[in-house]
Amino acid sequence: MTAPRVLILPALALLSALTVAGSALPAQSVAAVSLSRLPGLLPGVGETAQVMRLETRLTVVDLQQRVIEVGGSPDALRAVLASTARGEVPVYDMRLGISKEEFGRYLAFQPVPAPTGKTVKMPVIREPTRVTLGDAPGLNGLLRGLSFDLKTGELRVPEGFSFKPTAVQVSSAPDRTVDIRGGYQWNLRGHNPDTQNGIRGQFNLYQLGSGQIMLTYKRTSLVKGVFNEGELILRYDH
Repeated sequence: MTAPRVLILPALALLSALTVAGSALPAQSVAAVSLSRLPGLLPGVGETAQVMRLETRLTVVDLQQRVIEVGGSPDALRAVLASTARGEVPVYDMRLGISKEEFGRYLAFQPVPAPTGKTVKMPVIREPTRVTLGDAPGLNGLLRGLSFDLKTGELRVPEGFSFKPTAVQVSSAPDRTVDIRGGYQWNLRGHNPDTQNGIRGQFNLYQLGSGQIMLTYKRTSLVKGVFNEGELILRYDH
């Protein structure tokens, strides 16, 4: 009896699929949507946030939708979802209505955010039209100097560039590892050969189904020719 084929997804899939994502969740031009949610997604002054890390867990990607399409057994599907939630490798059941080979294609190891047990008090300056983030122990300088224009949504970074956001559409499919209900995403790409400054990365603000907010930031920075890399995942209430 052969074990189901298990897909190994890239470790950074969450940050581009959250990122924890850009290709997995459709985005719209910010010109077509309202920015009214932006002030409420950004952290408040002195906000306490949980520091998260990525852990790899077994998930069943799109299996539920497929079983429903073919008219498979709801009881068999529930058993598979329950065993996966416990961290066990689910056993194939022919009542699912799909072949054993196809069943194996829906199993995947995915990185998901998990609490580290650490918290951090967010350094935030709020003005009527702008929110600026600072640094604090545990943030490793990653958020220092990030500044958001609340009217345009434009993100200004210390490397000397500004970027407009896209709006993430609602996604509450039960097979997703993170229940994202919407938010905003900034894709950061900039380079100035004169100053030897550059940046490549992504900043995300997500509204979760729990009502909490998730902030993810991953970037490679070039300041006066010196490289610096970092990533951060925070979760907080509002």
